[in-house]
Amino acid sequence: MTRANAAHLTIAISVMVMGLLFVQPRLACARQGSTSTEVNASPMVESISDTLAFIRWTTHNPGGTILHYAIVHYGKDPNHLDLTAESPTRINPSHSEMVFRVRMDGLQPETTYYYKVFSKQADGVSDPATSAVNQFTTRPHNRMSAEK
Repeated sequence: MTRANAAHLTIAISVMVMGLLFVQPRLACARQGSTSTEVNASPMVESISDTLAFIRWTTHNPGGTILHYAIVHYGKDPNHLDLTAESPTRINPSHSEMVFRVRMDGLQPETTYYYKVFSKQADGVSDPATSAVNQFTTRPHNRMSAEK
């Protein structure tokens, strides 16, 4: 082996080791299901009508399984979020952030709903990010949508 090839091999091994040191612990922690949660998801109402709403939020890529579920717990009382809407989504390991989106349907017109978001991996392990309780109000009854 020539000196140049040995030098390139040494650099390549160093880069791989550094990658393992910085990437693997994060993924391993996500897989082990750390129970600590951070209130750092900032959901927003993406779209709203009289009977449905879309909630969207972005977090750091949580790692772990490729398949995740975006989950919204909601209800008419901020202390009793007893309804749930969820949507499957796939993470892209090469992206540093993850966008979650959930459709909530069957809502009542002109009603205030309270909600909180979080996500979990396909194996049921919760991701660390969650939100505080937020609220939105559905629009008045839409006669056009009722006739469809």
